[in-house]
Amino acid sequence: MRTFHKIAGAILALQLVLWTLTGFLFNYKYRYDEAYEPLKPLVAAPVSPGTWVSPADAARACELDPTAIHRVEMLNDHRGALYVLGSGTEAAPQFVLANATTGAPVAPLDAAGATAVLRTALQSSPNAGRYGTVTATRQVSTPSATLGAETPAWELTLDSGHTITVNSVTAEIAHTAMLNDWIDWTYRIHYMQYTPWKPVNIGLVVGFSLLLLSLVTSGLRMLLGSDRPRSLFGRRSYGKGPKLRF
Repeated sequence: MRTFHKIAGAILALQLVLWTLTGFLFNYKYRYDEAYEPLKPLVAAPVSPGTWVSPADAARACELDPTAIHRVEMLNDHRGALYVLGSGTEAAPQFVLANATTGAPVAPLDAAGATAVLRTALQSSPNAGRYGTVTATRQVSTPSATLGAETPAWELTLDSGHTITVNSVTAEIAHTAMLNDWIDWTYRIHYMQYTPWKPVNIGLVVGFSLLLLSLVTSGLRMLLGSDRPRSLFGRRSYGKGPKLRF
């Protein structure tokens, strides 16, 4: 029983140490401001009243049927004031950009435009010096929180280890780095989410709880039990000395 008690105690002690360390990190929040920093492109100057065109006129200028437009969103970034004209079906939506003051069509961002969006966003970032320079670009598809649909985007790889995703339509920016992975792992360790499978993680928590109960039970049995040797007639000897061995 003592061997089991020692092994169970060592396993539980390791998890307790991990809880203590990760709990300290959660309170200290080392570089959390950088890891979860919201990056937004530079906002253009306000447009003067009376210079807007209607979404219907913008649709006509983009050679679209205004009756086919089922959604209109307004953007304002370094490209100026833009309409996002949504058409198509829910399963296959289509989005076209148009200048909100002239109605002229606006092309989605290319790789150079996505890099420019990142640079304008970093102008107001206190962590701009940590991002480095772009070393590679590739086109991907990413969900847009503004449009609620998958849209083309550019993935920018930086020499600092950051990966920046810039939406080609809305210029929304998402970023991640090894720092984010490290922070995510501290949370996984703290909540005992050691695997990507929820049932397995639940099993680990249940097993840990059972191991804790068995540790308490074995400890109580050793505490309440007696290791004193018996005499020849079956009576316990009450000699001096420690009653528990570890």
